[in-house]
Amino acid sequence: MCEQSLVGLAGCDVTPPKTGIYIDQTGITEGFISQLITGQYNTSYELFADKLSLAWKRIKTESISAMQPFIKADTITEGKRVGQVLTNGTNRTAALGAGTYVGVRLKIDNLESFIKLLVTDLQIYIDSANTNVPVLVIDLITNEVLATLTYTEGGAIDYISQEYSANRRKLDIAIVYESTVDAIKTVPRSGSCTDCGGNIKYLHFCPFVDGIGVKLDYDGSNISNVTNISNTGGVTINYGVECDRDAYMCSIGAFMATSLMYATAVEIYDYALTMSPTERVNTTVTWSVDEIREARNLLARKYLDELNITMKGLRLPNDRYCFRCKDNYRFVTMLP
Repeated sequence: MCEQSLVGLAGCDVTPPKTGIYIDQTGITEGFISQLITGQYNTSYELFADKLSLAWKRIKTESISAMQPFIKADTITEGKRVGQVLTNGTNRTAALGAGTYVGVRLKIDNLESFIKLLVTDLQIYIDSANTNVPVLVIDLITNEVLATLTYTEGGAIDYISQEYSANRRKLDIAIVYESTVDAIKTVPRSGSCTDCGGNIKYLHFCPFVDGIGVKLDYDGSNISNVTNISNTGGVTINYGVECDRDAYMCSIGAFMATSLMYATAVEIYDYALTMSPTERVNTTVTWSVDEIREARNLLARKYLDELNITMKGLRLPNDRYCFRCKDNYRFVTMLP
C-alpha cells in the first residue's frame, strides 16, 4: 500500500519517501540491516520493506481498534445483483462479433466516503461448452484494463473476489467479455426502462452504485465506441460496498509517519533478536544482544508515545457512511 511513501531507508536506489522521514533517524542504517540478512531476503531493502509493511499493519490494527467507538460497520451494502434473466432460456441475444465486448457497467459518484466496491461472483449465461472465457475489467475513466479474469464455464458461477477502491472519488468500470456467442438475454434489473426521451437509464442499486448494460470495442490496445445498452449480454454479477479502512489510513499516513518509523525499527530489532542470530548470512560481524534489546525497548516506548499523541490530535473525517460524525469528536483512547 502507501507505507513505502512514508518511511525510507537511506542509501537505497528507490523513490524517496514523500515525508522525508528515514529509518536511519532511529540509528538503524542500511549497513546495520545488511548484518541481519537471512536466506529469506536478497537485499537490505527487502528486509526493511517487509518489516515496514508489518509495522504498518500493526499501526492500522491498533489505530482502527482505538477508533471503534466512532466507526460504523464495515459493510454498507451486501449481496446486490446486477443482471437478471429477462424471461427464460429461449429469449436470447445474438453475438455482436469479434472485437465487441458486452457486459455490466457500474458507476459510483462518491466525493464523501472512504469506500470500495467488492465484486464477489460472476456468471455469464452462455452455453456450458464455452470454457476459460477471458473477462475484462475496464476503467472507463482512464480507458485502462484493470484486470483480465478467466471465466471457467458458461452458465456456472465463478467466485472472483475483486475489489476496486472508490475513496472519495468517482468510479466507472465495465465487466465485459467478447461477444462471439449467443447468450440468454439479461437486463440490469427486472423492470429496467428508459427515460422520457427513450434513452437507456442507469439503475440506482444502493446509496452509491448505478448500473447499466454496456458494449464497447477493444482491439487488444485501444478501447472505443463505449455505448450504454438495455441488456448485459448474459453477464450477471454480485457486488457489495464496504468502508475502505486502508484508504482512510493512507489518507492520514503523513501524520502516522513518525510512529511508523519507530514501529518499523521495533520490527527490525525483533527480527535481529529472534531469526537473525541463528540464520543470518553475514556471521563475520557480532553485536551485543543486550544493546539491541535495550534499543528495541526504548523505541517501542517512543512508538506508543508518538502514536498516542497523533491519535489525540486527529479529527474524524466527514463521512456519514463509515464514521459516526460529530465535529467535537477527538480520539482520546490511550493505546496499551
